[in-house]
Amino acid sequence: MRTRHLMALFTGVLILAIILPISLSIWQAARQAKMQFYRELDDYSNRIVVRTLQVADQAREALREADAHTAASCSPEHLLTLRRIAYTHRYIQEVLWLRDSVPQCSSLEDHSVAVTFPPPDHIAPDGYRTWLTSINDLGLDHQMTAMGSRQHMVMIDPVSFIDVVPASEEKIHTMLFGLDHQKMVISSQPLPAKVWQRIKDPHVDMLTLDNTVYRIQRIPELGSGIVTWSSTLPLQQRIRQQLFFWLPAGIFTSLLATWLLLRLLRHLRSPRNSMLDALQFRSDSGSLSADYFVAGRENCRGGGPGPLAAARWHFFIAGYLYSPGRADRAHHAADGRYRQENFCRSRPLAAAAAGSAHLHQPVGR
Repeated sequence: MRTRHLMALFTGVLILAIILPISLSIWQAARQAKMQFYRELDDYSNRIVVRTLQVADQAREALREADAHTAASCSPEHLLTLRRIAYTHRYIQEVLWLRDSVPQCSSLEDHSVAVTFPPPDHIAPDGYRTWLTSINDLGLDHQMTAMGSRQHMVMIDPVSFIDVVPASEEKIHTMLFGLDHQKMVISSQPLPAKVWQRIKDPHVDMLTLDNTVYRIQRIPELGSGIVTWSSTLPLQQRIRQQLFFWLPAGIFTSLLATWLLLRLLRHLRSPRNSMLDALQFRSDSGSLSADYFVAGRENCRGGGPGPLAAARWHFFIAGYLYSPGRADRAHHAADGRYRQENFCRSRPLAAAAAGSAHLHQPVGR
């Protein structure tokens, strides 16, 4: 490969060495910021799922304890058991005893106002029933979630399902909804109607709309779904923070690669490499000018092959061995003396070549 081709190649490589590390550092900064954003959103969504399952497990445990009591229904012993269950279970607000879906007594009182609960919204595989209802014997219009067995029911505040503090500084919202009837149970912030319509699609797990990312997880055994969402606008600030780390690394890598390539390019453009390139690829001009190589052994003491033989054999010769004189100055006395000195200096190099059988042949012919 000729020197000019190498220079063209190294020019392209040099441009890549400047642009590529900086571009990669910017891309890596944006990638890290996005990965951190989605990881925090997924972590919060998973924590909501864990909390929901924890509340459901505690409700099942309370129902099993209530069903295991053998005292007479609504007796003082039974009521005391219901109070103890509500007291020792963190997420349970009230425990009721039912007859034909009508509360007869609870952990709060020994008799209840006659209200009837509707059919359950969902029946779990283990037989427990769940409701989202505002029916109560207190005259309050307040949505509550309920889980019931055959004769007992526990009331749970829906806030308990989403009462999880985000681990990040960004604001993350969440919503709990029912899968069977597509009803919202609890939400930390109102959800846009167009987003709610998209979330109803059972095949949608991730949704990006209006600079907001929505993460949907479904819990079929509870008949519930969880939506967590966060705005992507603070993502730009995170990208800038990542650039403070990655951009200096990219600039340093770019400068280091540029320095190494320039040193290599300077080496390739040295006089020695230029002479080697001329010797190896002299076909462009047919042959090197004879004025650059002084023929004859009579001008050098001790005889021996000269630069012509060295040029024919193509071994490495230092550039200082040849005169920079032009053809029209070949007969000047000073130039001739310089050529004679260089001719003599080339003898040790020519003598190291393998044989001199073709010294009589002209060079480049």
